[in-house]
Amino acid sequence: MKKYVWALSLVLATACAAINAQKAQAVRADTGEFHNLKVLPQNITRDQLIATMRSFTRSLGVKCDHCHVANPEGAKEHFDFPNDAKPEKNVARVMLRMTKQINADYIDKINEQGTNVTCYTCHRGQVTPESSLPPLPAGQGQGAPPPQPHG
Repeated sequence: MKKYVWALSLVLATACAAINAQKAQAVRADTGEFHNLKVLPQNITRDQLIATMRSFTRSLGVKCDHCHVANPEGAKEHFDFPNDAKPEKNVARVMLRMTKQINADYIDKINEQGTNVTCYTCHRGQVTPESSLPPLPAGQGQGAPPPQPHG
């Protein structure tokens, strides 16, 4: 009987520790720190959010004002981050969803190295990714023309 009580006490202590650990990782949205996150996780930390935004700026060769609306001079914050007035912000959200789906549906199934598609994969520091195909080696024909859309 003592072993049973001891084992039950151990299980309860472990469960309480797990609950306390979850409480320590409270969702930041409850604090009101970040507003209007539609793709990024609600519990993202400030450091993770800044690192993510810096990754976007480097991958596209832009600055914050590419997606974010500037506040009037003298405002506490330089940008109105929740504002969705710039269409580029919604394009970024679509692109994030796209890369997440590509990684989940395709790359994760074939990639043993753990490398995923990112903004930089296509953009390479440019707002608009390069869309031309590499030149064919000398002496090789262009092949069949691409199919034409119907309609």
